[in-house]
Amino acid sequence: MKSDRYKVLWTTYARVALAQMKEYKVDPMYVFKRSKSALDDEPKYKANGVSDFPGFEFNGYYWVLVGNVIIIYRIDESLREVYVDACYFTNTGMSHYVFWGIDPDE
Repeated sequence: MKSDRYKVLWTTYARVALAQMKEYKVDPMYVFKRSKSALDDEPKYKANGVSDFPGFEFNGYYWVLVGNVIIIYRIDESLREVYVDACYFTNTGMSHYVFWGIDPDE
């Protein structure tokens, strides 16, 4: 019997970025495991949005909030795989501006 679940794969870049968030008191293993379980079923519907910010390298990618981390991912429907390509700590000026449109200077 074939599973209808998606395989969730983290790039090395995203794993390193997640590991570096320990300084912000983020539990990298919790976020890693939670993202895998959250995105393995209907990942399009789990997204908080699709990034669309001028000059942002991950425009067109889905994003979801897991803990205090924004997970940036894309989906390959034919392979039934989700690729986590980046992640960002939520409580930064850049994250507020790019993902929620909040200007940190106001």
